[in-house]
Amino acid sequence: MPGHFGQKVLKTLGLDQPHGNQHHQEDFSPGIQLPGKAAVNSDERGLSSPPNNGTYPRLCRLSDGTILSSFTRFPDGQRSLRVAKSIDNGQSFVDFSEVTRASGDVDNMFLCEVAPGTVLAAFRNHDVGPNGPTHFRITVCRSTDGGRVWNFASQAAEKSPPLGIWEPFMRVGRGGEVQLYFSQEFAHNNQCTMQVVSRDHGSTWTQPTCLHGAQDPLRDGMSGIARTIDNGREALVMIFETTRHGPFSVEALLSYDDGHTWGWRHEVFRPRQGHNAGSPQIASFADGSLAAIFMTDDDSDHVEWVKNASIKAVFAGPPSEGRVQWSKPSLVSPASSFWPGIMALDHHNVLVTYDRGGPLAKTITWNPK
Repeated sequence: MPGHFGQKVLKTLGLDQPHGNQHHQEDFSPGIQLPGKAAVNSDERGLSSPPNNGTYPRLCRLSDGTILSSFTRFPDGQRSLRVAKSIDNGQSFVDFSEVTRASGDVDNMFLCEVAPGTVLAAFRNHDVGPNGPTHFRITVCRSTDGGRVWNFASQAAEKSPPLGIWEPFMRVGRGGEVQLYFSQEFAHNNQCTMQVVSRDHGSTWTQPTCLHGAQDPLRDGMSGIARTIDNGREALVMIFETTRHGPFSVEALLSYDDGHTWGWRHEVFRPRQGHNAGSPQIASFADGSLAAIFMTDDDSDHVEWVKNASIKAVFAGPPSEGRVQWSKPSLVSPASSFWPGIMALDHHNVLVTYDRGGPLAKTITWNPK
């Protein structure tokens, strides 16, 4: 979430977890012809060893089939960026390693395997004084043994206050380069999605560039990217929160050159007036169809963002000539749920993560027509 990064630390309520493999299936797209139907499954599971606490959960699949979950914990007044491991395709996770621990503001960790067994962890790493942040960083650590042991690699970006940087996302481009995206403030009403590139597995990075809307009075942030196909042409879809309508809503951009340039900006979801939708992430299915998840207080009578948020999902077929048609939203996790993530499990299933009294996940199944 752009701005006021202290809001990211929330005390959420622990709620009873449903069990079983039942699912609710429906067509979420009245008036929109999707190439399939989605089923949000009631198979919620934890993302770490008991007692399964932490926030800002994300997932990363390794080339050996292992899935790593990542999240932030708060031991003894510090912050710990933790990793858990699954060897059963995400059915269960066991605590595995710690990337770093600090008394400053470390959070927003995102993992990405950049070569077999070599994993990068990017996260915000801010020094904090009595009057707020004193230095902003996007720090990168590296593991060469599948996520067990971590060492400092580089600072992908850093700057002085008052305007901040946060929320890294990474992907590997077609040329094997690591593309790291993050949010940077340029004014109180202007935040851009930035990109830096590494060709040495995270040791050095290019200078940051703003990808879209450098002069727009909008706070774009919390970006996620999925690969898809537009009539046989490879495309990327970037999803992010923004402030076009005052409170937060969700929009998207497309790229047809592997993330170098972006355009075709469009709305994904706008809540009712005065309400918010943000912290989105996105994944794709084998047929190029898309699943986007986000948190929203659209159903709450009391707006105090980010409180009272639930997790919802919308779906779309593959882009067609730069156009994407998104379905109506469906509930994934009730209030209060926060900071969702998403990762494809296989051709027809994604695993959606969120914090609801701890890092949790459930699957969504895509049934092509």
